[in-house]
Amino acid sequence: MSPTDPTTFTETMFAPRPHQLEACEAILLARQHGRPGFLLGDLTGLGKTLSAWSAISAMPDREVLIVCPKGAIPQWRRTIVGSPSTDKDITIINFERTKSFMAPPAVSNKRSTRARNNELAKLGSLKRRWPLVVIDESHRIRNPASQQGMVCRHLAAAAQFTIYMSATAGQTPHELSYLGRLLAVATGGSAGDMDEFRALMKRLKIGRPKGRWKNWSWEPNEVDRRVMSELLYKADNAIGLRRRPEQIAGWPEVQRELAPTALDAEAKRLYEATWREFRRELGLAGGSTRRPTGWAADLRFRQKASLIRVKGTTDFVDDLLDNDQQVAISVAFLETSTALADSLRGHGWSVGEINGRRSGDENERTRVAFQTGRLDVVIFTVTESISLHQGEMEGGDRERSLVVHDMRHSAIQLQQIEGRGHRDGHRAVIYYTYAEGTVEERITGIVISRMASMDGMAGDDTTLLEEIAEELTAAA
Repeated sequence: MSPTDPTTFTETMFAPRPHQLEACEAILLARQHGRPGFLLGDLTGLGKTLSAWSAISAMPDREVLIVCPKGAIPQWRRTIVGSPSTDKDITIINFERTKSFMAPPAVSNKRSTRARNNELAKLGSLKRRWPLVVIDESHRIRNPASQQGMVCRHLAAAAQFTIYMSATAGQTPHELSYLGRLLAVATGGSAGDMDEFRALMKRLKIGRPKGRWKNWSWEPNEVDRRVMSELLYKADNAIGLRRRPEQIAGWPEVQRELAPTALDAEAKRLYEATWREFRRELGLAGGSTRRPTGWAADLRFRQKASLIRVKGTTDFVDDLLDNDQQVAISVAFLETSTALADSLRGHGWSVGEINGRRSGDENERTRVAFQTGRLDVVIFTVTESISLHQGEMEGGDRERSLVVHDMRHSAIQLQQIEGRGHRDGHRAVIYYTYAEGTVEERITGIVISRMASMDGMAGDDTTLLEEIAEELTAAA
């Protein structure tokens, strides 16, 4: 895939900022010291793409593979075209297409498509190898049993150097097995495979592996968090680098606010009925959301609850817009996006949507319209790889707020969402909306606690997150 298209990109040259040059130097130093790779864990908004590309440009390898989410491909292309030219042969591909790099084993008796794909990812052989590999949003491969995870591990193992990029490397220590090769070198190991990673966790007394990867248990605690933060970012032999925006001179800290919304009598009745239905279905399904019937019941409850709260979120966003702000709203469901868009348009606001129902070009046009101030509101379902921050483009200087309408059950997704608006030195206050007096208060508290564990593992200050989680838990 060619990174260039002269009809799409400008001639602007990107100049790395001092903190990006620092990251570039850290990556190059890791390679000079014979490390197999580097983890760039800067929080969203610090420009990891330009930091990584600056290092790549300085490396001798001509062939480069960049694996990233589909939505991040335009940003990589813009960065490459807007930087000094190189003679590198660059391949950019999204995670979903990585299986195309694998040749199937010579003999197979698998019949189903899923079984054949699993076998291809696990036992197939690479058709081609790249000396330099970049895995952007590397938390995508934290499950070692996933097809994309297995293929990316093959690609990294065959490379001379791999740059992993993620502000949310993992929620728990066992989700970091994809960094096993880097951790092995830092701790005196060798192969960095799953067995060696498990042995390292056992030696460090972190968690309790029980059979398969997803059965690994870990109770968050400060001792383990400190150990992992040293391994990842803090110690002299750490495998990566991580900075927060507030560590960059003059850049604002993340500001989080709780925004409980009230349900009127009818909405309250519908919500309680939906909750009772959910509990009843779980009882009939054996009480497990790990089973297909449990997943379906959980999804139906979340969808219905999300729609019931549309009016409360609309009223809340109206107040922000009346204060001359632009607002980005994160939702999990297309139906909610449509309902919110219709409701806000009915109040006279200009609204755009970014989601999987639209093409990449349509989503980018909507994003640019918001960034240039032509839209008051953008409602998005994606969690990564879009920039919605103030001041990126001419006309987009209004203050921004980010409203999280649907609380995701993944701390990684939630922190990625936070970085859509609060980035590049610009503050966007993040408001968590939920229906007061409902189970959502407890769920919100649980997920924010997971965020605190993840940040603590990276060595970040978790005081604010823990205070928010305690407040929500007490309210529930």
